[in-house]
Amino acid sequence: MEGEVLRDDQWARIEPFVPGGRKGKRGPRSNGRLFVNALLWMARSGGRWRDLPERFGPYQTAKRRYYRWIEMGVLDRLFEAVAAEPDLEWAMLDATVIRAHAQAAGARRKRGDRTPRRLAARAAALEPRSTSVDALGLPVRIILGPGQQNDMAPACDLIDGLAA
Repeated sequence: MEGEVLRDDQWARIEPFVPGGRKGKRGPRSNGRLFVNALLWMARSGGRWRDLPERFGPYQTAKRRYYRWIEMGVLDRLFEAVAAEPDLEWAMLDATVIRAHAQAAGARRKRGDRTPRRLAARAAALEPRSTSVDALGLPVRIILGPGQQNDMAPACDLIDGLAA
């Protein structure tokens, strides 16, 4: 079917957490799998609700259902369940540098406060975040490290313990 993003095995895994669609005055119950595919399209494309392709149904319906799921806690329960059993068909490691405020590195503050600069504080001002994600792109593990650490140092820790 055009618009399918989830494989059958992935859908079978998350289907128990998807509430049945509401039967509206104008038509039959909405399709939960189609809606999840619409959410995945939105997440991957970064598009606006108005940009949602017609094959996923009216964008207004998807938008309303999304906010209803947020209020009901459906997405929280779904993410917790998926994170508990990651799909490790393939995994990816990513390292990102998070810049800290200058004062976190021991920079002088305004009004004459002369905080001494420390090497450790300066190194901590740049905190690399190393993440491993599963086949759906969901984070499995995250490790924060000091600024002077290379990207390969936490890689072994991220990989250890993942099911082969």
